Amino acid sequence: MVKWSILVNVLPLTGFFCLAKLAVHQLGWEPWAFDSMTGSLFGAATFVIAFVLSGTVSDYRTSDGLPTQVSHSISSIQDINQFVAATNPDYDPKPLQHLLSEFSGHVLDWLKQGKSLDPAYDALSNIGNVLVPMAKFAPAPMLSRVQIEQANLRSLIAQIKGVRDTDYIPPAYALLELFMIGAVVSLLLISSDKFSESLVVSGFLFTSFIYLLMLVRDLDNPFQYNGKSSIDADLSLLEATRSRLQSSLLASE
Repeated sequence: MVKWSILVNVLPLTGFFCLAKLAVHQLGWEPWAFDSMTGSLFGAATFVIAFVLSGTVSDYRTSDGLPTQVSHSISSIQDINQFVAATNPDYDPKPLQHLLSEFSGHVLDWLKQGKSLDPAYDALSNIGNVLVPMAKFAPAPMLSRVQIEQANLRSLIAQIKGVRDTDYIPPAYALLELFMIGAVVSLLLISSDKFSESLVVSGFLFTSFIYLLMLVRDLDNPFQYNGKSSIDADLSLLEATRSRLQSSLLASE
């Protein structure tokens, strides 16, 4: 159903368009014939769709891997934490592990439930306090690696927030929507010798244009998780990382 979800949402609109096209035909409000000017309008609309779609696909490919990078950074910090604990019996790895579990949980709550991101930032900031006892046992390069991953997590969360809160080039969307309106109005007003042929072709073009517009909008925010989006960034690895941290904490108690 994910594959066809956008089309399922478009088909009712196509039905309304076909009814409007039939009404316009019955009322005799089809003063236009397909000519070079109309063809130029459809060509320009197609070009604008391709331009915006290319940009949003590029952004989506970059954004889709951000949760995975967050998971990898958390796992890297935990690997160092476990190594220090294994080589130094006096070191307690639970405080850092608990903060990492809290951080991943707050990030997932923010993404999936729309909760505040402040607790995640607080947990991330508190990692610096936990590094103080680790400094007694871990060599300097390991501490530096943890701090690098900590900074990387801040950067990744900021990137996800930016993608989630902003649109891809709003003026481009304004131009795209303007051309979509022009193309739909043209499809309604263009006449043909065979109305059935005009209805089928117009309905197909309308479906294609609206489908691509919805696809662009869907791709523009891969972090919705509201049940309405068909293309969301995969959180399974981040969820698995959090589960491992929680399981390890429970096993050590």
